Amino acid sequence: MAEGCFDPSVVRVPEADWIAEVLGCKIRNLRADRLGDGRGLQSTAWRLSLESDPVGACPPTLILKSETADPMFNELSRLNNAFEREVGVYQHCTPQLKGYQPVVYASSGVAPAWLLMEDLSSLHAGDQVVGLTYAQTLSAVRSMAAIHAAFWMDGALEQHQWLPVHGLWFSSPKPEVIDDFFATYGVRFGTDVCALYSAVLAQSEAINAAMNKRHWTLIHGDLRADNLLFGDSAETPKSVILDWSWAARGQAAVDVAFLVGGSTPVAQRSGRIADLVQAWHEVLLAKGVTGYNIDDAWYDWRLAALRCMTAGDAMHGFASSDAASTRVVLFMDDAIQRHAAFAYEIEAWRALPDSASFACP
Repeated sequence: MAEGCFDPSVVRVPEADWIAEVLGCKIRNLRADRLGDGRGLQSTAWRLSLESDPVGACPPTLILKSETADPMFNELSRLNNAFEREVGVYQHCTPQLKGYQPVVYASSGVAPAWLLMEDLSSLHAGDQVVGLTYAQTLSAVRSMAAIHAAFWMDGALEQHQWLPVHGLWFSSPKPEVIDDFFATYGVRFGTDVCALYSAVLAQSEAINAAMNKRHWTLIHGDLRADNLLFGDSAETPKSVILDWSWAARGQAAVDVAFLVGGSTPVAQRSGRIADLVQAWHEVLLAKGVTGYNIDDAWYDWRLAALRCMTAGDAMHGFASSDAASTRVVLFMDDAIQRHAAFAYEIEAWRALPDSASFACP
């Protein structure tokens, strides 16, 4: 693997010597294959095939995840301490949860940050452009609910300085892109969705304030198809959650609203949203959450859907960059329209802080 392709101050490239050192074994041979170009916006990933001495002294395959070579996303990642968050979650939070995330063998949150992780490439990767099936969505909603329940109002989260409060990348709409955003999507949204979007923009700070008052937990912050793996059958898939670089202590429902709103095509979720809300709520109760009824869950999903709408203008800004790949443009275009439609489907206007300012359809 030639380092010349990557700036070593940004991307930690695969080298047998340092990998052997952190794993505590001798590596006779190392092969590194790049993975997922165009998927990991904030990372560079390799699948490593290792021959150790003696045989079996280290895993035969691993995934090395490091920072991205894309200057736009690398700047965003470092500004928001993305790798420090992810390393912190794997070191301090998810070890108590089995089956929802890969094993991490070694990690560093210091630039150039990196993670050596369990190779789960045999599982089926979610695809943001294609979107999730209903069965995949339901599995991921239940998996995320179990994690939400494990850290529900857990004061220990407040002790982690690396874990921000409501550190969502889409919580502050970008005024400079709004005119172009509506010029691009207004016709596709239609009058009613545009009116709801405008109400969300006008009440953005009030929406953030309302979210700050809700039940909080460990949130993923970027739960979407590209950050999920699936095993077992297509009818009953088991989901594994990846990429905790936007982890935060925040409003519980924002993850599931972001997932369903941005990754599940309308055809897969139409007529089934109530089932998804119910499934999330049932897992919370089964895992020990108390004092949280189904009406609370509906309110939180609607409030979160309002906030997730404004991922659209942020995505539009990213997709408009000259550095954006074709795949990034495609998946962001799909996600923008899915989020807007979802907020309307779920009647998210019912959670507007000033509902009188919006004429319900």
